Amino acid sequence: MAPSSDGESVVVDETCQLKLGDGTEVSFVVSNVPDPVAVTFKQDIPCLNAMWDDTSPYWRKELVLTIEGHPIPIVYWPDVYHYGKYGQWQETKSQWCGWRVKEFWKEFSVNGHPMKFTRIVKELHRQHNISNINIVAHAHEEFGDAFNSLFSYCKGDKVHVMRNKSAISCHYRQLKKL
Repeated sequence: MAPSSDGESVVVDETCQLKLGDGTEVSFVVSNVPDPVAVTFKQDIPCLNAMWDDTSPYWRKELVLTIEGHPIPIVYWPDVYHYGKYGQWQETKSQWCGWRVKEFWKEFSVNGHPMKFTRIVKELHRQHNISNINIVAHAHEEFGDAFNSLFSYCKGDKVHVMRNKSAISCHYRQLKKL
């Protein structure tokens, strides 16, 4: 695939292979790959994390880009899109990089000055805790009386109801396949 003499893209209809983190090999024809998805994560970093890499414990098989019925993690998008229209990945990547840096420093600056690393980590931890608190409250509301039996664990011969917000949040995501 290359630009034509008039500067337009010429897509070669070739078959490509992509090996996913679980070993699945996905064969696809370049012309069947959809254009890059117009999606933003600036308000939902956990969603970005859940879509980034299928070898990550945070992978949730989000279906933003699907090829041959397989959800494709963002980490593989450069491999997918470099086969497509000439320069398509570079354009998509530059749009992502632009908002990421601007939005990041917009959120992690005080009075126009970037926060120090430790303060950023504390803020991310605070946001994560708030997310966990919200998920725990939602789980209590959603499951009602069944909460104690669904969110429990065994230690020795005793059954304990989960109290750790992070553990409850993690278990909730597993139950809901998020």
